[in-house]
Amino acid sequence: MDIADLELSTLPTRGRYGLGPRVGALIALQLAIAVGVAIVVELHGCPIGRPSAVLALTACFVVAGAFAASLELNRHNFTFTPSDAVLVVGFLVAGPIGLAVSFAVGEAVNSVAQRRDPLKSLFNVSNRLAAAMLAAGAFQAIGHTSMHDMMAWVAALAAAVLFSLLDVAATSLAISIAEQTEFHVVFVRSAATGVLATLAAAPIGLVALDLFSHGPVALVLVVPLAAAVTINSRYAVAQRDEHLRIERLHESTARTAGLLSLDHALESLAAEARALTTGSAALCCVVGANDTAVGAWADDGGAHRADPDAIAAAAELARTCPDGETAIDDASCISSISGDARNALVASSLHEHAGRVVLVVFRDGTSATGANSRVELLGAFANHAALIVANAMMHEEVAVALARQVDLNRQKDDFVAAVSHELRTPLAVILGSVQTLDRLDGKISDTQRAQLFDMTSVQGARLQRLIDELLLVAAAEHANVRIEHDAIDIAKLTASVAADTAVVTKGRLERRIDDDAQLVTDASKLAQVLMNLVENAAKYAPSGPIELTASREADGICFRVVDHGPGIPPEDRERIFERFVQLDQSSTRRQGGTGLGLHLCNQIAKLLDGRLDIEETSGGGCTFALHVPAVPSGARPTTGCPTSIRVAPATVRVRPAGLRCDAATLVR
Repeated sequence: MDIADLELSTLPTRGRYGLGPRVGALIALQLAIAVGVAIVVELHGCPIGRPSAVLALTACFVVAGAFAASLELNRHNFTFTPSDAVLVVGFLVAGPIGLAVSFAVGEAVNSVAQRRDPLKSLFNVSNRLAAAMLAAGAFQAIGHTSMHDMMAWVAALAAAVLFSLLDVAATSLAISIAEQTEFHVVFVRSAATGVLATLAAAPIGLVALDLFSHGPVALVLVVPLAAAVTINSRYAVAQRDEHLRIERLHESTARTAGLLSLDHALESLAAEARALTTGSAALCCVVGANDTAVGAWADDGGAHRADPDAIAAAAELARTCPDGETAIDDASCISSISGDARNALVASSLHEHAGRVVLVVFRDGTSATGANSRVELLGAFANHAALIVANAMMHEEVAVALARQVDLNRQKDDFVAAVSHELRTPLAVILGSVQTLDRLDGKISDTQRAQLFDMTSVQGARLQRLIDELLLVAAAEHANVRIEHDAIDIAKLTASVAADTAVVTKGRLERRIDDDAQLVTDASKLAQVLMNLVENAAKYAPSGPIELTASREADGICFRVVDHGPGIPPEDRERIFERFVQLDQSSTRRQGGTGLGLHLCNQIAKLLDGRLDIEETSGGGCTFALHVPAVPSGARPTTGCPTSIRVAPATVRVRPAGLRCDAATLVR
């Protein structure tokens, strides 16, 4: 029994590693060796052999090629055929050239009958020709060629073993080129099986030749022996093939056990599944409980993220087809992603944390040979894949939570520092003003005294507003904020906001209000949100107009605060509504602030049954859009429209600089 086949049909003739040219060079080398040996043996007068013997050997090689057993090595197969029994007979009844030609012709006939790939067929034919020519030349060089000479029998057995080793070496070299693996690894895994199969089958040919010399009918006696050896050899090859599968499964599970990144895990699992089941391509995807799906694709171009269509097709195949091997036709849900593959292996595993992990391996070979073993192997690997994916997902969740906690702790530290700064600044001004008044009582003019009182009043209002914001944030998070519902005049409300922010906006605020815009909500809370948004725009957009608009919507009013500053990157637009978050720490120290303003605005918007969105301003900048329902749920508006804006006591208006404030005001 010899190594008689190499699965190259699943590989492109031109690929990332230049497989076609490399195998082509190997084929050219084999043909050159065969021609060189043929010239040498012809010069030494070695006969070709009787034409009848050559024809008989060719027929026997064709018949032997029909009894094959495959040994899978990753994506490629060694296929063993009982040709050694014919080969040893050929050493004794035909010359080197005749034997090699008959072997090559028999291989060519089998390739055509089995519709093998042209590159694969050409490699097998050249391999037969070169290995048989070298083995037959070595047999002739020993000098014992008579079929009645016992030394000739020993020489024929040795030549058969040499042929097997040469065949294994050439095939291992081609596989190592195709799979980018080390030559000795492939050679060791297959050489022992090939040599043992040769030693089991070759003597049968010698026994059959001796019986034939006593009469053709005597060959019947060797049939049971040949059948038993063939069956046992096929069983041994099958056992070796199963052992190699388990070995590859163990190696694959060991290589993927420590994967912690989900993307890397999916890519590695797809590549390992492809190698385990000799596939041309493989897809590994995970479908979560909320129908979110991610996946990776592995083929000759390497491993990479799979597109949504491929993931959807794989998930549909796993849903509609049981685990196993299925033929691919035009009606199949994966026909659009299968390429030239003729069948697909499907295996899935459900994990309570990861969801359903699906493995789909596309194969170009026939599905009959070793199908059950491949299905069982992929099913076992799918269970392992589900654990690896679950571990990777949990690791990423823990990593994200840890990073989030570290970032939150940093934000809290920054918040404490910012609040300390914000509290100390007005407090220092107030204390300094009071101490100045006490120390210089009667020594300063009325104008200077009024300025000190004004400064104290403004900084006191600033301090009170900061404290009110901190209390309101805490109350909002515990749902302890009382919401009033009153019909409000939007024009007067926005005018009040403009007046209260006139100092920080420096006259840059522009208002546009839709006529007849009506709203029932908490006026003080709404005014606080708009003031914070306008002040935020004035702080981070130091130049250009600031627009405050109110427009009717289908279910309410949309307030927009538009600036033309540097804007906010898209990846940070969700973070700015979190507590303590300030994107520009240098600006924080320059402009002031605690990082609670936008978070507070977002919380109040929810309390008002509305929402706060951020958009990009055309031409650059940010637009904050506050959507408020015309009548919030549970509202009982008062009748009529009030003549003034009702502002909650917690709302403190910033007093413009230069406004006179006396001692009585401070006492109140």
